[in-house]
Amino acid sequence: MQVSVVNGALDSVKTDVLVAPVFEDGFDADPFLSDLDARLDGALTAALSSADVSSKLHRASSVLSLGKLPVRRVLLVGAGKQAEWDAKRARTTAGTAIRHLKSSGQAAATLYVPPAGDLVASAAAAVHGAVLADFSVAQYKTRGEDETEFQHLQLLVAGAPQDLTTVTQKSRVIGDAANLARSLANEPGNKLTPTIFAQRAQEVADAHGLGCEILDEAELERRGYGAILGTSRGSDEPARMVTLRYRAEDESAPTLGLVGKGITFDSGGISIKPAERMHLMKTDMSGAAAVLGAMQAIAQLRPSVNVVAVLCLAENLPGPTAMKPGDILTAGNGETIEIINTDAEGRLVLADGLVHAKSEGATHLVDVATLTGACVVALGTTNTGVFGSSQPWTDALLEAARHTGEAMWQMPVGAEYRERMNSDIADIANAGGREGGACTAAAFLQDFAGDSPWIHLDIAGTARNDRDLPYVSKGPTGVAVATLTQLAQTVGERGVPVEQ
Repeated sequence: MQVSVVNGALDSVKTDVLVAPVFEDGFDADPFLSDLDARLDGALTAALSSADVSSKLHRASSVLSLGKLPVRRVLLVGAGKQAEWDAKRARTTAGTAIRHLKSSGQAAATLYVPPAGDLVASAAAAVHGAVLADFSVAQYKTRGEDETEFQHLQLLVAGAPQDLTTVTQKSRVIGDAANLARSLANEPGNKLTPTIFAQRAQEVADAHGLGCEILDEAELERRGYGAILGTSRGSDEPARMVTLRYRAEDESAPTLGLVGKGITFDSGGISIKPAERMHLMKTDMSGAAAVLGAMQAIAQLRPSVNVVAVLCLAENLPGPTAMKPGDILTAGNGETIEIINTDAEGRLVLADGLVHAKSEGATHLVDVATLTGACVVALGTTNTGVFGSSQPWTDALLEAARHTGEAMWQMPVGAEYRERMNSDIADIANAGGREGGACTAAAFLQDFAGDSPWIHLDIAGTARNDRDLPYVSKGPTGVAVATLTQLAQTVGERGVPVEQ
């Protein structure tokens, strides 16, 4: 999708469709909307009062201009109360408009962004929402009409305090990166094996100037990464560990380590999952997809921070050589792990991934994983669970999340939860019972992060949207791409936070 910005009046618009938010307050509070209504001889007010147009959120209605405007029609999108207009409302309004336009075969439009609230943030969020709305999950459908791909979004603003080109293009880059993560998470397990995922990562690296190294099982064995190899044992598809590297112009800058869980299909192994909804376990690689998406965006935005990313790719199946409850695995740092539950495999591959990121020079770590159903029980599908060993580092990530509009909530982690992971026969167990399951899983990972400032993002509840909403399609969400990208930019601008 191409994005451009026009800072001017209605007469400067050159487009078939003008998208404008409709507020419960009517049109008088906004000079642009008031002028628009006047030039249509009050048609907008009449439509609103007759219930042909609704100001309720995510409702879209068209009004023909009948030659009275330099546009053919006006698409009005319900935006609630004008006083509540903010970046989030701008994102959902733009997304609603794009999905409505695509359904009618429209590939270009101009979107008016009101000056209410923070205009810069609203413009950036509108672009982000529009790009996300352009995503489709139907690439394998062979019947029905082809869905229109949206080509060009023009933002119309008035009195912008600065040139908005840079911030809107950043939003487009991040939106495209999130859609990359979504497209990967939407792939079925037979189309995205660990080997194919690694190849896709190599393609992204080649296209955007990233360093890329792919470790096969022989090299994983040589390096002692027994946790990821144990996870992969039940599958004919071999494990892969991908290392992507972005280098800042100043190579002495801090090195951020991003680690993603990439279980391309998770049956649960011998501790097999219920059949119901098991098909959705193709999305158990959403953490690795988010990390790859973030790396694509980081490569384009060029923050002043070094970044090393590790994608931990494996299948978890109950084959004849699969790991069994009671087995002992040895991770890359030499720590031994007793397998209590083979369905607690995501933390195994991340254990080796965290060790590997540190060996590649990462000083500050973030791992991303669809890790636990317990986090879904605790936080639902609204918030990503955030667990951190360093409060300043965790605060930096939460600030990045607020900036991007991704909902995240800090959860506890510490010695009390780590005790639940004790094993009688190994250094640590891979499961600690039902109580506090998200917290004990995080405590397991903290062992392998060691003394490095570390954050774990549990995206089990937020990686997928199970409802088809007016502003975003049902399916993978690309969650964490925007936050990870913003965190890299923040560290590049301010440096890593100082420990208290």
